Amino acid sequence: MSGGAAPVRAPSRAPSVVQLLAFVFASADMVLDIGPDGRVLFGTGAGGQLLGRQPETLVGHKFIDLIDAGDTDLIEAVLNDLRAGERRGPFQVGISGPGGVQPAMLSLFQMPERSGLAAAVSLWRPSPAQVRVDATGLTSREDFESAALSLLKHAEQTGSPLHVDLLEFAGLAPTLAAMEPEAAETVRRKLAAVLRAASYGGAPAADLGDERFAMLRSTPGGLDALAQRIRELTGPGVEMSSGELVLDPSSPGESLRTIRYALDRCIEDGPAAAAQGFEAALRQTVADSNRFKDMVREGRFELVYQPVVELRTRGVHHYEALTRFEGGGGPAATIRLAEELGLVVEFDLAVVQSVVAALRESPIDVRIAANVSAFSLEAAGFVDGVLATTIAFPALRPRLLLEVTESHRLSDLAAANTQIQRLRSAGHVVCLDDFGAGSASLDYLRELEADIVKFDGKFIKQLDSRPRDATLLKRLAELCGELGIGTVAEMIENEDTAQHVAGLGVKLGQGWLFGRPGPRPAMPPVTSATPAARRQGANETWGRGRSA
Repeated sequence: MSGGAAPVRAPSRAPSVVQLLAFVFASADMVLDIGPDGRVLFGTGAGGQLLGRQPETLVGHKFIDLIDAGDTDLIEAVLNDLRAGERRGPFQVGISGPGGVQPAMLSLFQMPERSGLAAAVSLWRPSPAQVRVDATGLTSREDFESAALSLLKHAEQTGSPLHVDLLEFAGLAPTLAAMEPEAAETVRRKLAAVLRAASYGGAPAADLGDERFAMLRSTPGGLDALAQRIRELTGPGVEMSSGELVLDPSSPGESLRTIRYALDRCIEDGPAAAAQGFEAALRQTVADSNRFKDMVREGRFELVYQPVVELRTRGVHHYEALTRFEGGGGPAATIRLAEELGLVVEFDLAVVQSVVAALRESPIDVRIAANVSAFSLEAAGFVDGVLATTIAFPALRPRLLLEVTESHRLSDLAAANTQIQRLRSAGHVVCLDDFGAGSASLDYLRELEADIVKFDGKFIKQLDSRPRDATLLKRLAELCGELGIGTVAEMIENEDTAQHVAGLGVKLGQGWLFGRPGPRPAMPPVTSATPAARRQGANETWGRGRSA
């Protein structure tokens, strides 16, 4: 509560039937009846958990004083726009109490028969993937997309409509530039609060640059009032233009892909052009989705196999199964499409099933790695699906390696590690692909207990031109060795590179020097440049927790 003289406490009174109906409009830990002057008239619920005091003791205090200072702009923006019989929220806010600020979810309801309002407050527990905002309350395009996917799933469950508004505030930049820095910062913060107050679930709007923004809403139209609020904040020199996109919550993956398309167009050409092309993009997305689903269902893809060898002996350690789709070419674009559409889990399970079939037809000393997206590893039911595929063939499990690719970054490393340990406990070997390609690699090494890491090919190809990379690779290989983790270098195309990475301590290698992908797990003839200490095609022992 804010300081100053103690407020005069109004007498507590029993709520009317209308008020009780308003109180139960949402599940809440605490409900408050707020009068026209903004003071609490009645309170009930689990206020002790939220505030460290009972809600009855709030009677007579100003409601806005309960809100953390960082969220008062948001609540004031909501209260300015709230109409009779209208509900807004829930919004994630901080609730101030004697014990500090408690994160909570707040919904507001304007009474239809009186000038007061009802507030419903519930405890909020942070999730690992919460949306980040800048100092003014806006978020990045990437975090906006994450929030959009979460809200699309929520809208699908609740049956709520969902729209994306692409906004351009022409003249905003010069208007802010003409202000004192502190005044400009205040306007920008209040603008962000106005956009958030109008958003579905109180999600922050995205700053797309060049006076352009994106926001999610559940109610179509009604942008005139928003434009008026913006003019009140910034003055008459700012004009708002917009484009509206209607999403299909029943297809979150398809909707997210069209959002990405629309954001690209909005950044390049403005909101009007983005809205005009949205329908065509949506139709193309639906067509792509149906085509991919048909391809997976009908098995219209093939696997080819490339050897991964022991650099010291050049014997085959295992094979990596690589996907080839209709029309040839690399699979990267198709895999990205599957991830965007939320279809990669079904595809990865289909690949695992195909690799299991190949292992059943291969000699007992052949082992194969199946690529799985990090998106799949995090998806509910994926690991269950893998284990269900191999449960009938327990002897195959040590021969099936799951190679986790990082086209989608893992958002919850602890949860991902739990799934990795389930696979390892069942006998599978887990490899982390693309290691060294991003800043997340050391976090992965610290948090994920895997058997093997594969150093990214771009990293390997730059060793000669970037001596610092060679030093880093050597230290990483030493660290992995100390942790009992095997190491693989990919994209080895000549003997000099093979000798170089081996000298740096990397144990396994993959690349055209050792064999191109083929239709069957088969090792090409040993060249004169390679050692022949072991028989062609022999395999090194592969044990979990040992350096490969």
